[in-house]
Amino acid sequence: MNMKFLIVDDERDVEILFRQKLRREVREGMFELEFAFSGNEALEILRNHYPPEVMYIFSDINMPGMTGLELLDKVKAEFPDIQVSMISAYGD
Repeated sequence: MNMKFLIVDDERDVEILFRQKLRREVREGMFELEFAFSGNEALEILRNHYPPEVMYIFSDINMPGMTGLELLDKVKAEFPDIQVSMISAYGD
């Protein structure tokens, strides 16, 4: 079974970067990538399947609306088995 990653970032260019970086793994069926461009969209994706198909989330910290840290709290409350890594383009 391949791992399904959910990448959450309000910058749509991030999708291109992840697809380029992981293209071999995706092509070989090791990973499946899904993208959400807001915290609310990410929660919608997770809630649409029970149990969720996503095994790992990479989320931007700084997003308009729901921040990545707010998303993290909601994911951990509703889907405690999903691992989450926070990412940021900012150095601080």
